[in-house]
Amino acid sequence: MNNTNEFLPSNVVPIRKSEKFGVYTGVITSSGEVIEGESVGVAYLKTGSKKFRLKLFTHPSTQYFVVPDEANNERYLVLSLEEYQVPTGEMKSSWYRVGEGKLVGSFLALRIQLLSESLFLCLFPEKPERMEDSIAS
Repeated sequence: MNNTNEFLPSNVVPIRKSEKFGVYTGVITSSGEVIEGESVGVAYLKTGSKKFRLKLFTHPSTQYFVVPDEANNERYLVLSLEEYQVPTGEMKSSWYRVGEGKLVGSFLALRIQLLSESLFLCLFPEKPERMEDSIAS
């Protein structure tokens, strides 16, 4: 009975941990420093992945993906995903480029089509809130 795996069902797949990152409005100063503005969303990155899942508070039902550009390691692509079912019942998906990003210090400066402001994804993950802190709020 030393093996704790005896109690785990064989069809359960462990969920990979995701880290949470802040997304802000802001500006880039003449010295290249990013000054954060309002918090406007969050991004999630699973351990071992290079693809951020981006959620904006103004569009809660939409998610975007931020992935490195294979041609330039300082550039990123902002993509949206459309998933649909064809008449045969098969699920298909289409990726659309909806913006781009570039590395600016410890941020990714993102420009998304149809949004007038630049967004800044902080590359330092948010610290998880302790249970005691969330209860006290």
